[in-house]
This record gives sequence, structure tokens and C-alpha cells, in this order.
Amino acid sequence: MVIVGGIHGNEPAGVIAVQRVLHELRQRRVAVSGRLLGLAGNLRALSQNVRYMTRDLNRRWFPDHLARLRDTPHAEESSEDIEQRELLNIFDRLDETFDHPLVVMDLHSFSAEGPPFSVVADTLRNRPIAYELRVPIIFGLEEAVEGTLLGYLADRGHIAVGFEAGQHDDPRTVENNVAAIWIALVSAGLVARADVPEIARFEARLAQAAAGLPRAVEIVYRHPITPEDEFRMDPGFYNFQGIGRGQRLAIDRSGDVDSPSAGRILMPLYQGLGEDGFFVARDLGPAQLQLSATLRKLKIDGLLGYLPGVDVEADQADGGDEIRIGRVGSQVVVGGVVKQVLRMFGYRKDVGGGDDLVVARRRQVQSSRRGRGGVAGDAVTDGGDSE
Repeated sequence: MVIVGGIHGNEPAGVIAVQRVLHELRQRRVAVSGRLLGLAGNLRALSQNVRYMTRDLNRRWFPDHLARLRDTPHAEESSEDIEQRELLNIFDRLDETFDHPLVVMDLHSFSAEGPPFSVVADTLRNRPIAYELRVPIIFGLEEAVEGTLLGYLADRGHIAVGFEAGQHDDPRTVENNVAAIWIALVSAGLVARADVPEIARFEARLAQAAAGLPRAVEIVYRHPITPEDEFRMDPGFYNFQGIGRGQRLAIDRSGDVDSPSAGRILMPLYQGLGEDGFFVARDLGPAQLQLSATLRKLKIDGLLGYLPGVDVEADQADGGDEIRIGRVGSQVVVGGVVKQVLRMFGYRKDVGGGDDLVVARRRQVQSSRRGRGGVAGDAVTDGGDSE
């Protein structure tokens, strides 16, 4: 299991929490079944308490960029390129060492007020640990925001869960992260529940923080921004706040920025740096989640090609793990029932397609991993950072 904190330098709570848990594991001599590695993501930005130095370290985990980092180990480049190469080298070595998926937890915080929540790429293997955290699960965020570390690791076949613990400087954010780490360690099987006497208190803490909120929501809109937009969020918005269609949320150089649909606002931007102004999400009920899981387990997606106006094409470039849905025909059909059905199978990423709607999903099956062996029974705690 790998726990990453501070991939954004103005989010130190994750690093503090990882250090605390590693210290407690050693001090209490808790048996760890496997290996636990703690990483501080952007050391240079953390030292300055800024989101990043030259670019967002959590937005360029693309194959072509990573290939360049691997091929030019000594190139003169940005601070974030140096940090990213260090992280990439660690994950490459882990891939070479272990012939099974890693469990990766990426810890974050946010600038607005609001309760903690988890973020996962929409695959079934990512759900169990996220459910155990007792906070709302955000589906579709990893598909809406490109180039994230979690998205990259999910595509590599790993179990990847993000945890947004609270507001950046709120003391409760560190405590929420500590609770989430212990819960994840137990859920992943690295630590026995009996060895964590506070586990019920940790679970109650996160459940109470999320009281009254939906079990899960899905992203239906992302508002991308650039510095040239001069985007300014209206004051007073907080995570999971209900909003109406057409409600003014912000202003930019073109005028008012209104919500395109009713729902809940997520991560309204109240910090100087960022590429996302806000997100809009809608609730997902337990019945929808269960139906989605059942349909995927039964592999009903093999019948998607029979839906009106839908062509199914498997992308064999990555072992057939990514499937793209191309739209032909009625705008009304695709904009309504068909698109909702596709989301149930995890097809959330819009990859373009000219006159057609083309969407894709994350890899749904465990990849074949090559390495020098597993770590069953190896009781090791290994604290470190991206260097």
C-alpha cells in the first residue's frame, strides 16, 4: 500500500497524517502484513506552501509526457518535472517488484468549506475501500480531470482511492486523514482490526462528518478555467451545497458564470491557482450503485451495441481494457437514457469524436503484472518521500 500526501504543496495535512500513522505503527509495534510506503509528493512546493512551483503536479500524468521523463533523466526542466520523475521512478520500481496491484491512497484538501469525501476512478475494484471510509464517494471526477496521478495508476491496473479530508488549514483535516489511513489499512488487510483499538472512533468520526449527505454523487459538469479568464468565485459556496439551474456561481471577463444544471456544487475555487472553477454533481442512490455493480459483474455491457444509435468499438491497443462508445443518430436519445446507461457501466470520459459523442471508461479488469514476486507475510513499515 502506498499513501501519497502533498502532491499539491498547499495541502500539507496529508503528509502530516502519514508521518503520524507511520510513527504510531512503529511506536506501538503494530504488525503489518505487507509493505506500507509513505510519499510526500511535491517537496519543493510544500516547502513554500504553494500549490505548485511552475505547473500542477497532478495534471500531467500522460503517457507521452512520462515517456519523455523516462528518456531524459538529466534534462534541465521545471521543478515539477523533477518531482514527477522521482515519483514515477518509485512507481516503476514497484511495478517491477510486485506481480499484483498496489493499493494507492492519495490524500488531498480543498479551499472551500465542506465535509470530507473520497474520489475514485469508476471501476468496481476501487469501490470497497472507498465505501469503508464512510464519506460520500465522487464518481466521474477522475474522468473529468485529465492527467491525475490516480487516473494514471488506475489505468496501470492498481487500486487507487483519493481522499479529500477537509479545508486546507482546518485542524480537523489532519485528523480526518489519520482516521482515513487507519481505516484503509484495515480494509486493505495490512493491519488487523483488533490491532487498532480506535478504529470504531475513526469510523464514527468520518460518518459524523458526512451526516446527511448522499452516499455517492457523480460529476455531470466541470468548469475549466485559465488565468486569462479572470475567474472569481462568488463568496459563500461550500462543498455539496445544493444549487439551481441558471444560478450565478462566479464571474469572469465575459460576465456571469451560471450553473448549467441543478445539483450540488463541488470544489468551488477560493485559492489563487487552479484549472477547475467548480464542479456540479448529482446524487446517486444505493439502488443505482447496486444495479451498476450487478450489471458490470454480469458483463451486460456486451449488449450495449444493441442500444439505439450506439456503436461499440474495443480499443485493442491496451489489451482491450478500454472501450469507446461512438454516438450516431438522435441527439435526444444520446443526451437522455443512453448516456445515463453508459455512465452505469463507467463510460464517463468524453474523448471527442466530431459529430459523434465518443466516451471511454477506465480499465475494468486487473492487468497482468510482471515482477520479482509478492510480499505476502512481509511485515515492514517503510516511511519515505519522493526523493
